[in-house]
Amino acid sequence: MDSKGLLPEKIRSRYAVKLFAVSLLITAAIVAGGTAIASQVSDRVTNEQLDSVEANAELEAESLARWFEGEQESIRLLSSHRGIDPSNRTRTERTLARELDRTSDELVGLHVVERPTEQPSNGTTERIVASSDGLAGEPLSATEIDWGQTVSGEEVAFQFDNTTETLVSWVYLDAGNMSVAIASPTPDGDHVLIGEYHPSTRVAAAADATNDTSTVVLGGVSGYVMFEENSPNEFRPYKGESTVTEVESRIEERPNQFAPISGAQLDGTEVRGYHSVPSDGVNWVVVKEVPRSTALAVTNQVQTDLTVLIGLTAVGFLLISGMIHFGPIRSIKRLSRQAEAVAEGDLTAEIPDGNRIDEVGQLRASLHRTKAYIETITEQAEKIARREFDDSALDEEIPGPVGEAMADMRDDLERFIEERKQREQRLEVFNRLLRHNLRNRLDVIRSHTEQLADRTDGDDAEAVLAATDRLASIGTRARRIDRLMARDPDPTVVDLTSMVPSLLSQITSDDVTVDTEFPSTATLRTDAEILRTTLISPLENAVKYAESSVTVSIAPAPDREGHKIAISDDGPGIPAVELESLAAGTETSLQHGRGLGLWQLRWGVDALGGDLSFETDDGTTVNITLADLTDQTETETE
Repeated sequence: MDSKGLLPEKIRSRYAVKLFAVSLLITAAIVAGGTAIASQVSDRVTNEQLDSVEANAELEAESLARWFEGEQESIRLLSSHRGIDPSNRTRTERTLARELDRTSDELVGLHVVERPTEQPSNGTTERIVASSDGLAGEPLSATEIDWGQTVSGEEVAFQFDNTTETLVSWVYLDAGNMSVAIASPTPDGDHVLIGEYHPSTRVAAAADATNDTSTVVLGGVSGYVMFEENSPNEFRPYKGESTVTEVESRIEERPNQFAPISGAQLDGTEVRGYHSVPSDGVNWVVVKEVPRSTALAVTNQVQTDLTVLIGLTAVGFLLISGMIHFGPIRSIKRLSRQAEAVAEGDLTAEIPDGNRIDEVGQLRASLHRTKAYIETITEQAEKIARREFDDSALDEEIPGPVGEAMADMRDDLERFIEERKQREQRLEVFNRLLRHNLRNRLDVIRSHTEQLADRTDGDDAEAVLAATDRLASIGTRARRIDRLMARDPDPTVVDLTSMVPSLLSQITSDDVTVDTEFPSTATLRTDAEILRTTLISPLENAVKYAESSVTVSIAPAPDREGHKIAISDDGPGIPAVELESLAAGTETSLQHGRGLGLWQLRWGVDALGGDLSFETDDGTTVNITLADLTDQTETETE
């Protein structure tokens, strides 16, 4: 896809900027994608951590349920112990003490009480028959056991439907300790064995999957703290007030206090996982509390690691972009400037041919060879232009079509120069013949023709004399042209208002009126001799071919850097064939002029750096625009 029109020129013209822009886009994509991934991973890890805390609470709830069910079975079995004889207090208390020592640390007291004979009973007035705490003879209320209330707020009846049934109390304070009691009737049906427990001891020994985890057991009706690992004897609302946490709200919203609940909660300071104890007759809820920083340590680490990874990736792309910019791109820019200098003809630009072997080094080596190639071509071209064909520089081979063209040009130029030398020699000989032999012969012919004219009365001798005069005139004009073309312009200050009248005075004009339109002065820097030779031809032609009048005018040139000379006559006009030969720059057997006058004018104007044009609608007007050679002379001097 072409980026033209989509990107500004400043970006399209600089590869480093495009690379930096692409790096920024890639970095932005990585940051955006990484942020999205980090968020997803963070959420996933957070959910996994919440699930982990909840699973830990579930395991603890199941462990507590197994323990509690085991203790209920233990009390039920112990109630059938043969050593428990309500009629023998001593034996019974000894058995209770021995069993107390054998069981777990959570069991802190055993009592044998009379089974109520009247119903309903709230389990406070029954007499203690035997006790491991020395409470024999006291009413059951001395133990502070609270058998609880129903959902409707009524006290739970202290009664049993059969001898295998057990009854679990609410949590109560026993000498400042959070306690719970389990009761089971003896086989005779007249007494009840009661065991008192401190479950906080069990809770304190709970196994935690995460460091700094604390375990709390809440009451399934009130949401109050029943047992706590760190504060086992503090009966208080969970977190200070009712419904302040999700678990309290769910406890109170249950239509059935024994309905199972579980879940996890994340707040600003900690993570909580909770699960109800899956045991009949128990409505407790186990809560695992983990500091947020600990529970989400993995999440935080993942976020940190991903952030660092994204940052390192972004920095890496920027470093790569910078390395490319300050490495190959800078080198390429330097090579570009050097190549541009070579393209502009500056062969002095230094292009080191170092030992770098990568792509930039290869490009630099190629440019170095290209510069050397151009230098060789330039040197050979200079030698050929100076005609130094024997110079050793021309011996160096130039590969490819350019080398072949240089060799052909050298050969052609050598041949051309040798032909030109021969032509110059022939012209020199012809010129000598024209200037000397032809003139001498014409003088002889004229002398004899004049003698013949004196002896005869015919017009033939006069015709011969006229032809002789014309040939002499052509010779004179040829000598003028030869002098014109043999010298370079030597600019001096020339006043046209003086030169033109001087030239007109040399031309016979008995039957023609010559009018002039000159300013007071018209000076310019030009070659005076070439200018005289140039102007004499159109002035002579105008006077020669005019029928009655000639007008010569001088005016400043349109560009104000020279002057314009207009020479007009009312004659028949210059033949078209002569103007066509002049425009073509050559003459043929079918297209040629009658003399050298127009060529003298043409070559003279060109030598002076001027312009020449003709108007032939009504007579002939020759327009000559002469440039001031001051600027040209100063330029050549510099």
